[in-house]
Formats: sequence, structure tokens, C-alpha cells
Amino acid sequence: MISLLSWRNLWRNKRRTLITVASILFAIVFANTMDALFLGVNQQMTDSMVGIYSGHFQIQQKDFWEDKSLHNTFSPTNELFNTLEKQSAVKGYTQRLESVALASAQNLTKGVLVVGIQTEKEKSITNLADKIQTGSYFHGNPGDAIIGKGLAQYLDIQPGDTLIMIGEGYHGASAAGKYHICGTIRMGSPDLDNNLVFLSMPDAQLVFAAHERITSIPVFLNENANQNLAKNAIENGIAKEMAILPWQKMMPMVTQSLGLVEAMRIIVIVMLYILISFSILGTIIMMTNERIREFKVLLAVGMLKSKMMGMVLLESLLLAVIGAILGFLVSFPVVGYLHKYPITFKGKAAEGWESFGIDPVMPAIFDLSTFGFHTMIILLLSILLSAYALNKIRHLKVVTSKR
Repeated sequence: MISLLSWRNLWRNKRRTLITVASILFAIVFANTMDALFLGVNQQMTDSMVGIYSGHFQIQQKDFWEDKSLHNTFSPTNELFNTLEKQSAVKGYTQRLESVALASAQNLTKGVLVVGIQTEKEKSITNLADKIQTGSYFHGNPGDAIIGKGLAQYLDIQPGDTLIMIGEGYHGASAAGKYHICGTIRMGSPDLDNNLVFLSMPDAQLVFAAHERITSIPVFLNENANQNLAKNAIENGIAKEMAILPWQKMMPMVTQSLGLVEAMRIIVIVMLYILISFSILGTIIMMTNERIREFKVLLAVGMLKSKMMGMVLLESLLLAVIGAILGFLVSFPVVGYLHKYPITFKGKAAEGWESFGIDPVMPAIFDLSTFGFHTMIILLLSILLSAYALNKIRHLKVVTSKR
């Protein structure tokens, strides 16, 4: 009986009901959209470095991270490759040879990070070719080099020009070479863009006299793969003189930036919940005050306060559930659109994002668990805020109601 009465009460004043449902609906859509955008920025920052350059972790010789010297290179074995191939969580891996050199063009010089890469593997695993700004990716020509966009601007060179590099090779050998710039690249990190030179692996091993030797094997995992489980599984199959370093240790600045974004996300979501709570509370206050006379009449004709409070609580629950379901469903196309067509910044706003090493794009992450979480939180808030109406009923006086 109470449930039927509660349902009929909702539609006796359709405008009031629609206003309340709309308030909950927009609150859920807004919360889901904002959180999807924040998660997108977090994912964007991670992918710009982890998914393109460092990998989720790297296999290195134990002493290499502390002393980044070519003396700490190693020759990969078939057993190591077999171990990696057996891991279902591994999307792919590649080999790198990293060292430093002094780069010169015309009258300008600059210290650079030289990275020898497996050009075809990098193209398929990290999509490195998509980051080319001017010129082209490697075509298999010996002596080609791709340099960072910032380095090209500093040295005032462009594709087609020549870059000379001098450094120290393996076991103190002299390292010097002249390279043809085939393209410039933007990695999304100012540190890399201003100092990076890519060579093909054969060219890098030749100039540094490190034949068949590498400094690291970056390993890239499948989406939703557990990094710790994959790391532990690979650790059991590699030699004792090797080490596995997660990207969090190799790039502490990126880890701190992600922590900052996560803290901002929590603060914004909490503030959003507070604003949403006041919005829903305002609607409940309006709805309750409009029905004070109705409550008094029900009390005067003998309806128990407990039953009246149960009726109002059930009405609030029904409104919250309807608003939550509609908000959950409306969130799909909104977040889906922002996922497919992300917000792109231009001009000074884009420059600001790029200065922090982030692409000036704000995609939305389409995550059902996020939708469900915010929907449940706002559903609970809506029910809890109905305590205002229950308190009003509790303080109604029978004598006053009978006048």
C-alpha cells in the first residue's frame, strides 16, 4: 500500500518529480564526465612516456642504471627472448643501445642522448613513426638519424642537413660519426625533445664499437596487464647479473606528475560532490516545503509518522534510482563522444601543456567501473539528503495539523 502510494505521489506533481530526477541525472553525468577527463589526462601522461619510450619496465645489466656506461652493456641470449615470448602479458619488446655524445652542426654544439633502436620493431610496438614532425622515419639507409624537435631548433638544422657526433665508445674506443638528418620527432617530453638523437641499431653499435651489445630491453605490456605479476614472472627466467627496473623508478618526475594529477582529481571530485549535494538538497527542500500542508493533512487524518516517513523515504529512493539509471545511460554517449573526439588545445594553452611534457589533448577514458562508482555515490547522497524531509515530518505536531 505504501509503495503504491509513493509511486502515485511522484506523478501527482510531474514538474517537481522531473526537476528532482533532472538534478540527479545531470549530477551523475557531470561527475562521470569530469572523472573520465581526469583519468584521460593521467593515461595520456603515462602513454606519452611509458607507452612510447621507456616501456613498463626495462631489462638491464645490474650496474647500468647507477653507472650509465657502455661497459655495463650485455649481449642478449635466446633464453632471455624465449622467456619474454612465453609471457602472455607482454605486448612486445625491443632492444636499445644508449649513450651520450657531443653533437655539432655548423658553429653550435650540444650534449645529446644517442639511442640506437630496432627501427622496424619500434615502428610496430611504440608507433614511433607517428611522432615524426618533419621529414620521414627511417628507411633503412645507413647513416640516417632522427633528432628531437627542440634539438633541431637549438642547432638550427632540419631534415637534409648533416649532424656530427663525437663521444666515447665501448672499452674506451673513440666514437665519431657524421649523420644525415632524415626527420625530427616530438616525444612529448621537453628533456627528450631537446637532447635526443635516434640512430638505427647497426649504426649505433658501429659508432660506439659495441658490436652485438645493448644497454636495455624495454618491455611493453598489454592493456590491463598486471605490471608486478609480469615483472616477477620474467625475473624468474633471467640471469642473476640482470635487473628489471619499473618505469616508476626510471622516471620519478613522471610518477610525481601523475600523483599531482591524481590529487587534483580527488580534490575536484570531492568539491563536485559537495556542489552536487547542495543542488540535490535544494531540490529536496523545495519539494518538502511544497508538501508541508499535505503532510499535515495526512497526520490529521490519523496516518502514523513512521508510515509517512517510510513513504517519503521510498519516494526519495524511487527518484534517486530513476535519476541514477538515466544518468548512467546518458553518461555513455557523452563520455563516448569525448573519447572519440577528445578536447584539443591550441595556441598558448597547447604550449602550456607541452611545457609539462603532455600532448595538448584531453581524451576521456570510457570505464564502466567509474560510471558505476559515481552513480552509486550520488545515489547514496540523494537518499541520505532525504533526511531533511524525514526530519520535517518528525517535528510535525498533531495539534497544529488538526487546525
